[in-house]
Amino acid sequence: MKFLPIILLFMLSWVPGSYAAKPGKNIPGENCIAMVVSGSDSRQFWSKMINGARLAGKELGIDVFARGTVNDNDTKGQKFILDNLMEKYRCRGVLIAPSDVSRNQDVARLKQQNIPVIYIDRDTGGDRLISVKTDNEVAGALAARKMAEKLGGRGNVLVFRLQKGVVSTDAREAGFVREARKAGLKVMISGYLGTRIGDAKARAGKKMLQTAEVNGIFTPNDTTTIGVLQAREMLNIYRDAIHIGFDQDTYIISALKQGMLHGYIAQLPFDIGYQATYALYQALHGESLKEDIKVKVLYIDQNTIQ
Repeated sequence: MKFLPIILLFMLSWVPGSYAAKPGKNIPGENCIAMVVSGSDSRQFWSKMINGARLAGKELGIDVFARGTVNDNDTKGQKFILDNLMEKYRCRGVLIAPSDVSRNQDVARLKQQNIPVIYIDRDTGGDRLISVKTDNEVAGALAARKMAEKLGGRGNVLVFRLQKGVVSTDAREAGFVREARKAGLKVMISGYLGTRIGDAKARAGKKMLQTAEVNGIFTPNDTTTIGVLQAREMLNIYRDAIHIGFDQDTYIISALKQGMLHGYIAQLPFDIGYQATYALYQALHGESLKEDIKVKVLYIDQNTIQ
């Protein structure tokens, strides 16, 4: 029974989700950043963002430990990964692409422990220092202007949506719809395709078979773009539609070169990861971060593809 007071002391002092480093010298992992993305790190978009963060970390002499979820909307999985990384490495700061607004609760807890957080790719507010991301609404509007140019300001455009509550694609879809209607296009909005390519392919195919005349198609991320391309090819439908997608992927580049895709908005995920790591490093060294960082996009078509 002589160990009981020690056990009770541990139980009373331990707080779930507390990542504060233990006192002492040479604390393992204290000079590191935890990075949690909202999707599989095998996807090219996220892997490029992680590579950008790791290059910045190498330049700054700080380790970057990165993990991703299976799906964009796996909020429980993302919380598990965040908790696991922080318990294992006890990093000084966090970069995270929040799966949804519930991540703000974790950020508030981290703030209480003096662990700064920067949001990447999307921003759900809360106690994060800043966000580093594409200006998604502006990017969606750019896609709509390119669509209007191709269609001469007339025609029916079908907008496929990803997943309700994913703030990055919500903003792209809203920006596209607003600008397309402003340009004179008739916009038809589909249901949500989901975050998996297979689901996107099946749901998009069903929608296209039910829709009579489509002159243009907009897809707001890589999985919706690939899924819709595969559905069009499988059903041999809307071969002449102007399809503008979003994000850069080997499959998307190939579709553009073959003429199935007329263009896509390319984000610069490497730059997002790189700039976010430098910003977090500055915060860890006492510098004040006041403004969100907006990373530019590029419009890629057959005239500009390399």
